[in-house]
Amino acid sequence: WARLAVEKLNQCHTRADVELALQQLPDGMDAFYDRMAISISQNKSLIDRDLATTILQCVTCALRVLTVAELSEAIDKDPSEILDFQRSIVDLCGGFVLIDSGGNVSMIHQTAREYLLGHNDRPFHIDLHASHRQMFLSCMGCLMATGLRAKINRNHQPELLGYAATSWFSHLISTPLNCGQVVDALERFLSSSWVLTWIQLLAQNEQLRVLIRASKHLSRYSIKRRGYGSLQNEDANYIPRRELVENWAVDFVKIVGKFGTNLRRNPEAIYKLIAPFCPQHSSIYQLFGKTEARELDVSGLSTDNWDDLLARLSLGFNVYASSIVAAGAHIAIFASSGRVFIYDSSVFEEAVVSPIEHNERLYRMDLNSTGTLLATYGYRTTKVWELSTGKCKMSAANIESRPRPLTMLFTNNNAMLLVGTDDRRIRSLDLTRSNPSWQLIAELEEPELEGHFLNSSNHMALNRDGSLIAVAYRGHPLSAWETSGPTHLGHCWRNREEVARGEVIEAVWHPHSPEVLGLYIEGVVFKWRPYDGKSEEIATGASRLAINRDGSLFATGDVHGTVKVYTASDFGLLYQLASQDTVLGLAFSPNSSRFYDIRGSHGNVWEPNALIRFAEEGSKSNETDSETESLPQNTIVSMRWSRRVEAITTLSYSPKGRLYCCGTEKGTVHLHDTRREKPVDIHTSRSLLSIEQMSWSHDGEYLCFSDSSKKVFIMSIAASADDSDPVVETKAEVMVKTRTNGPILQLLFEPDSRHLLVHTSSTICTITLKSTSVTHTLDWHTAECKWITHPIAPGFIVGIGPDSLHVLDWELAEHQSFAFECLKDQDRSFDQDSSLLDRWAVEQVLFTHDKKHFLVQKSLLDQKSREKSFLYFETTAFSTSTGATPNANSERAPIVLQPVVLPQDLGSEIGTSLCFLPRGRLVFLSRNFSICTLQFPSGSRPFLPTSSLASRSTSSAMAATATASSTSPNGRFNSDTSNSALKSINELFSLPRDWISKDCLALCSIWSIERSLLCPRNGELAVVRCAALN
Repeated sequence: WARLAVEKLNQCHTRADVELALQQLPDGMDAFYDRMAISISQNKSLIDRDLATTILQCVTCALRVLTVAELSEAIDKDPSEILDFQRSIVDLCGGFVLIDSGGNVSMIHQTAREYLLGHNDRPFHIDLHASHRQMFLSCMGCLMATGLRAKINRNHQPELLGYAATSWFSHLISTPLNCGQVVDALERFLSSSWVLTWIQLLAQNEQLRVLIRASKHLSRYSIKRRGYGSLQNEDANYIPRRELVENWAVDFVKIVGKFGTNLRRNPEAIYKLIAPFCPQHSSIYQLFGKTEARELDVSGLSTDNWDDLLARLSLGFNVYASSIVAAGAHIAIFASSGRVFIYDSSVFEEAVVSPIEHNERLYRMDLNSTGTLLATYGYRTTKVWELSTGKCKMSAANIESRPRPLTMLFTNNNAMLLVGTDDRRIRSLDLTRSNPSWQLIAELEEPELEGHFLNSSNHMALNRDGSLIAVAYRGHPLSAWETSGPTHLGHCWRNREEVARGEVIEAVWHPHSPEVLGLYIEGVVFKWRPYDGKSEEIATGASRLAINRDGSLFATGDVHGTVKVYTASDFGLLYQLASQDTVLGLAFSPNSSRFYDIRGSHGNVWEPNALIRFAEEGSKSNETDSETESLPQNTIVSMRWSRRVEAITTLSYSPKGRLYCCGTEKGTVHLHDTRREKPVDIHTSRSLLSIEQMSWSHDGEYLCFSDSSKKVFIMSIAASADDSDPVVETKAEVMVKTRTNGPILQLLFEPDSRHLLVHTSSTICTITLKSTSVTHTLDWHTAECKWITHPIAPGFIVGIGPDSLHVLDWELAEHQSFAFECLKDQDRSFDQDSSLLDRWAVEQVLFTHDKKHFLVQKSLLDQKSREKSFLYFETTAFSTSTGATPNANSERAPIVLQPVVLPQDLGSEIGTSLCFLPRGRLVFLSRNFSICTLQFPSGSRPFLPTSSLASRSTSSAMAATATASSTSPNGRFNSDTSNSALKSINELFSLPRDWISKDCLALCSIWSIERSLLCPRNGELAVVRCAALN
């Protein structure tokens, strides 16, 4: 009021004018606003009044302050028709808006907005719903502008684009439900490639979390439209429109969870590389996936709708994790390497500060209730980290006796850290001090029980405020204490006629009552109230347990990959799912609409309908707009009551195409035909013996596989001409257990299918198909290797180990041996330390398409690093060796080969090599789980073999001359060649994050003749046909 009054007085030129103005000043703001509104409504120009109305509609309902440039596009007027838009804003809007020096347009005061949106009997009124309609249509117009994708790529974006991309859905929810313009605009946007351009823009700007908000608003709009339609007897023609909106509401959140990492790395992947991997009933697949089928097509999966798996947290190659916690906006995953991976719980992106490195052996971690602090307990120190910065806030030396932590808890408003250890003590750290020391809080002197042996505790659980603790022991009943004193409350006895102690492996306190929820070792969940001694039990078969934040739900997981969710009050089964791999840890999201699990190589984010409905019923009166809030809708996939998933253990494909096969951990062999939808079971083990190895003959007529009893099965398989089931006949079942030692590692057919090689960890033998018997056996104690048919002389086999190569015939007589030699700075696997050599194993041997070169991939058998090395050889290096006298090589030194070693910057891009395509293109799975090709230099060759180490210098000189164009004189790619190879890497497509598992990484294969990738996924075999794999 004062500012408006001063402005009025500043317009006076005489004392008389000032006195008159003072007399005419209104008593309150409404009177001021009335005068301003009258000035707008009495404008004689209809065009000016319309322009003022449009400007004020945009400014009053905008979600943030708009600039003059943004507002000029939002009003949906031809800017060339307005002489001076900024002056028009000031002159026409009656003083309701201001323009600051930065060109930002805002209301003069919040009361001005309230006035304009208030009673419609005022001199000038703004309709809120009409305003949101105006802004929604303006946003749609911006997002559907002609040539928008090209403008984004040239960085010539419309001024309103940033606002439109992040706000259109917020305006949509407040538009009039009977507005046909809104419905038509929304349908056009969601039915065309403009929606993909919008997603690309969000990915480029690192704003994928906007998709989560858009998903929620679309769902709410659909619910409102559904209710409105039922009241208005809406035409049935609108149903497809409503389903389009509902399906996209699901698609948006699934795209973030399953493809968010891929989109952040390559935003343009949304156009061609995402839709083919989406379920066939999803909107994105229906609109865009079908059109890409010629270039990229996915088959072999049974689900046509999105499953309950919202996202997969892939930890990368060779990372093993064992526990998971969630709080606030973060998910923390504990890895055996001593690292803690931190993820954003809304977009499932790894945080900038991740991983947290404790730099020593790590025993335990925990988050505070808001997810802002992380505590890690290591062998020597305990540290507290700020997750916003990743900085260590506090570090304290551990007790010299090195007790193991069994529970940790932030208390006293994050001022104290409580830790319970296996020496039955509770200690604390004062986090307000810069150098805190451990203080003993309680020592739990467990009372002796007759017939029980008391040892170190194996599990502890503190309640939410640290006033109660439950302690479990091996061979001893669970004990409960009050930490102050401490005071013993009692023991938990089994619900049996005789007194039974039961071994507790997990226990948690109910968040709001003195009640313990626990898990016995045999999989029985119990609920125990220590103050009155009452307990209940239910058999679940579980090995892991977690409770949600308000204590209404608990989840169990077992070694078979099954997760069950129960209501805590009555042990009612609410939901269950089956998935691959053992469940190692469980946690609920803060709002209980999701739960997380950890399965060694990856974590999962599950959002089932049952939890969404349960969470909605408990929070209907508390609506929020949190980005981590679950999607409130009824269109997500239905509740899943699934049988156990049989993990795929091995796979193979016919070299002639069409047929492929896989074996499972339960002993079933599935034969697939690309022309038929369903596989045929050609073998089922009555003893449930897992299928371990599998191989197809070169002519495609025979398939062999072995089970864990070391029995080898040989079958003839012929594809039918009329698309009926293939003709399968069992030719032989050969038990090799008595002739070999160790598990079977590989099966290999002779090219003419006369012999089959069986390779175990310490033996090789050959089976003659004519007699179906083992004819030759040889002890093979060389380091683990891979066997291949000789590329030039098919009558020989070649065993390639980490540091050597051996040529044998099919009667297992050795003809020649070779030793690899590289300088240590090129490949540390050639360190002279034999113990280091023993830890390397060959993973892949791949020949180029013309058979002139081959690539050896080997890895360090170290759980923490699994470092890889890649060696590139010429086949001519051992092509003349097959004529040597059998076994004569034992009398002479092996021939030395000096391979070309892929440089570290090139090898580090390769997660696992898959195959060679024509023209020297290597197909590989990258470290970020993309299928890529790498162009090998056409002239790169290894050094020629030397007869002995003494002649190395002469041989090296010859090799250097022969390969000078592509390798340096010491047998490696030179820098120019390496850089050229790096630039040649071409990403064909990325795997969805929920496909990534240990089976995928170990078994995925390229089926060249079918231009396809075979990839295990949750007990099924996905076939990704890609035209670029030619």
